[in-house]
Amino acid sequence: MTPFHHAAIRGRAEVIGLMLSGCPDCIEDETERRENALHLAVRNNRFEAIKKLVDWIRQMNKEYLLNMKDEQGNTVLHLASWKKQRRVVEIFLGSGSVSTGSVEVNAINHTGITALDVILLFPSEAGDREIVEILRSAGAMRARDTVPSTVTNSQTSTDNPSTSERCWSNRDNLVEYFKFKKDRDSPSEARGTLLVIAVLVATATFQVGVSPPGGLWQDTSIPDQKNITSSQSIMATTNTVGFMLFVFFNSVGFSMSLYMLYVLTSKFPLQFELQICLLAMYCTYGTALSCIVPSNLYLYVQLTTTILSSTMSALARSVRPLTRMLRKSIKDFTHRVV
Repeated sequence: MTPFHHAAIRGRAEVIGLMLSGCPDCIEDETERRENALHLAVRNNRFEAIKKLVDWIRQMNKEYLLNMKDEQGNTVLHLASWKKQRRVVEIFLGSGSVSTGSVEVNAINHTGITALDVILLFPSEAGDREIVEILRSAGAMRARDTVPSTVTNSQTSTDNPSTSERCWSNRDNLVEYFKFKKDRDSPSEARGTLLVIAVLVATATFQVGVSPPGGLWQDTSIPDQKNITSSQSIMATTNTVGFMLFVFFNSVGFSMSLYMLYVLTSKFPLQFELQICLLAMYCTYGTALSCIVPSNLYLYVQLTTTILSSTMSALARSVRPLTRMLRKSIKDFTHRVV
């Protein structure tokens, strides 16, 4: 990266203007991943920097930079759709900031999708509808709609497939496209996603822990069932081994989700209060489980719920560096063999 790239990443619009005044050609510089400054500004949600760059691109008649692709074949329009940046899409297509037709709205990346495909894959956030309308009004189509309906020369099509056909052959790479990549996804986005997942896991495991499968006995006078107490788990009295496995794995998931919440929210405001909430939640989980199990499983539940939390967190901290060392050893061995 150049200092100009770093200014785009930081959103320093005034620095970008000064650099372009002294060296206009630096706007064409690319990183080793074939990203120009506009790619970096869009990827990092730097709206003021984007406006500054677009103004300079228009003034210097270099609007072809809007259609340049990174190493994954993404244009800035792909990135703006992926980031759900409605104002940025308007700058490119709807506000007249750039010349009409200068942006290739149906450019296809290496995964075989257009900017419209990107926004339609996960249409769950506010503002998605507006972005779709802007794209469609500019003539955007899905990649499958860009495939010609007829093929005039079947032999030529077989021997030399069209670009659209090659792109659609890469649809199996869609999962790879949405995997987390350090050089593409910001740590803040990854942390937000992990927080959501941890909260969902904690909610699900807590709920199934206090309301185990099979429900609870509601009556003590049940034929062929001795030593039955109401409000005890039916699974614990009829399938002891299965219930023990259920408690173990459910407690693993619950304790690890709380540990993730603790790590991901470290140095947050009200950290002490949050730790009290997590501790109270885990104590509630252990108490609720202890109240619904028969006496022969009481000790097992106590040991599992009290010891497992500290054990799993310590295990996670110790296994992580070992895993990194193992991956590094395998990588070094592979390089030596090659």
